[in-house]
Amino acid sequence: MKNTIFFMVIAILFSFSCNSAKKALEKGNYNDAFYKSVKKLQKKPNDQEQAEIFTISYQKANQQDLDKINLLQVSNEKDIWEEIYKSYTNLDNRQKTAETVLPLRVVGKTTNFQHIDYSSKIVNAKKNAAEYFYRKGLELLMGDKLSVRNAYNHFVKAKTYSNNYSDIDQLMNQALEKGTTHVIITPLNKSEINVAPEYLFNLVDFGMQDLDQNWVKYYNNPQKPSYDYNIVVSIVNIYISPDQLKETKEEIKKDVEDGWLYEFDDKGNVKKDSLGNDIKHKKYKTISCNLISKTQRKNSNIEVTVEYQDNKTKRIIETTPLSASYEFQHISAFANGDLNALDEKTRKIIGQGIISFPTTDVMLKNLTDNLKQKIKTDIKNNNYRIK
Repeated sequence: MKNTIFFMVIAILFSFSCNSAKKALEKGNYNDAFYKSVKKLQKKPNDQEQAEIFTISYQKANQQDLDKINLLQVSNEKDIWEEIYKSYTNLDNRQKTAETVLPLRVVGKTTNFQHIDYSSKIVNAKKNAAEYFYRKGLELLMGDKLSVRNAYNHFVKAKTYSNNYSDIDQLMNQALEKGTTHVIITPLNKSEINVAPEYLFNLVDFGMQDLDQNWVKYYNNPQKPSYDYNIVVSIVNIYISPDQLKETKEEIKKDVEDGWLYEFDDKGNVKKDSLGNDIKHKKYKTISCNLISKTQRKNSNIEVTVEYQDNKTKRIIETTPLSASYEFQHISAFANGDLNALDEKTRKIIGQGIISFPTTDVMLKNLTDNLKQKIKTDIKNNNYRIK
């Protein structure tokens, strides 16, 4: 039964494959029908149905391209040459593909087509397309940033179609510079705590290449006389607590197994269960350990605002408050008694001594590490505001 179903599926798939060219033809997808029929004829040159599909679809697909070319030329628009180039290229590629199976000899009938040289028309359309994109690029280069970006794309196309423009690379670089939005990210300390310039720079030193996108470039140190946007990261407040040391003393007790207790009857004999075994119960004892622990703790917090300014309009377009925290904690302990009374986590800190509290600089560094990713994420989330 399984084999029967398998062969039925294969037959259906084979039938669908054979008829795919026919279905494409029936739907008016002449170019698709043509290429599918060629694949069939390359494997089976004497297939009459595919030969008929090939002939009809080839002629109709060609006519579609010729009609399109004629319509474009009649329109007399300036931007027609790329489409004309594509249509002539389609005609040429289709003819070359057709010649892989021509002439066709099916049921005593020979099918062939006259070869047409499209090379001069392709070259002419390519030349005119390049000239259009070059001239249009020069025109767009005089406009605003969006126009200049479009000019760059036109110069790229002009270069694709022709290498005859000696200044094309220079124009592309000019468009790239004029069309790029430049954003400077500046750190600023408005808190009451003095911080070193190195710390301020580190706050916004998170890899500009991760922020850069098409037509937008970010900087964290001045490299240009002016920028399109300012992103100011202002430290509003920094809090670092005093060093805190807390000592606690406690006696920890724990019940542990300590052998067995037998159960006796009224006559003083050990009781037996139904199987004749002695009845006994677990015996417990209480152990204890005196623990002296010292907890060192130091807390810190930083608050900043990320302000986005459009330098062209001199407007603040967005302000985002952000904050980050960092806590230092170290626990040391001394024990006197049975250490088995302590849990595994507590036993691990036994013998650890007090360590030096982190300095303000160390606390600031840890705050920065926690905050930088938040600032970077906020800039990425607001990149749609940068035009």
